[in-house]
Amino acid sequence: MPASTTAQQYSDNEVSLTQIWLILVRRRLWVLAGLIISLGAGVAYIVLKAPVFEARARVQIGQTGGVGPFEPAEVLAARLMAQYGENVADGVKRPKPFLSRASAQKGAAPVVELAAEGDGPDAPAALLTKIFDEVARAHAETFARNVQAMTDQLQSIDARRLALQQQFQDATAILDSLKARDPVQASLVMMERGRVLMLLSELDQQKPRLVQTLGAPQTQPTRLLGEISAPARPAAPRTAYAMALAVVAGLLGGVLLALLAEFIAYARESAG
Repeated sequence: MPASTTAQQYSDNEVSLTQIWLILVRRRLWVLAGLIISLGAGVAYIVLKAPVFEARARVQIGQTGGVGPFEPAEVLAARLMAQYGENVADGVKRPKPFLSRASAQKGAAPVVELAAEGDGPDAPAALLTKIFDEVARAHAETFARNVQAMTDQLQSIDARRLALQQQFQDATAILDSLKARDPVQASLVMMERGRVLMLLSELDQQKPRLVQTLGAPQTQPTRLLGEISAPARPAAPRTAYAMALAVVAGLLGGVLLALLAEFIAYARESAG
């Protein structure tokens, strides 16, 4: 393009969309070059990048008596990341497989979402299985101890109820024999029998509540939600995503190259 034509075209320092389109058509080789370079980089990344397999798991933390989880979800997530995460210490990385993510899921039930990465499909799934087994085993001790304490409390209620029932029956028998010959003593026995009856009523109210808390969801062990399975395909590199990103980056880079080439040509023509 002659210098006079170019200078006249951009004399007002304003470029319309039509002019930009014409520039891109004229400098289409630069756009094509940027696209080819970006696609080449994307293909190289897909070919050279080692496949990464990811397995996931969701662990619901158990509790007993509805008094709260054995371990807060945030605390458990932080503890597992410190023990199995990629970063062992500053500048020290753990070899695969490692725990790539552990996050507390918000909701009524305390749930921790886990994700592990490995070079093969079986390694991350095996790591998650190991992590869950260790967590479940640690929580099982607390679960068994608390359930045993609640079971002992139920047995204590049953024993107390039997004793109170026997006491009530004895008081009734004594009351029948005292009504005629000793009314004062009979009234005292009647008051004692009423107290026993009230205690029996309280125990009858306590037991159903305790039995209810021994069932789910107030009392349940730490459990796995779903299954831990080996991934069928790698999580990275994602071929479609990488190629789409390469196309977008290539087009943007090519457009910038074309506009830069046009600007340089315009500057040279203006200077000449």
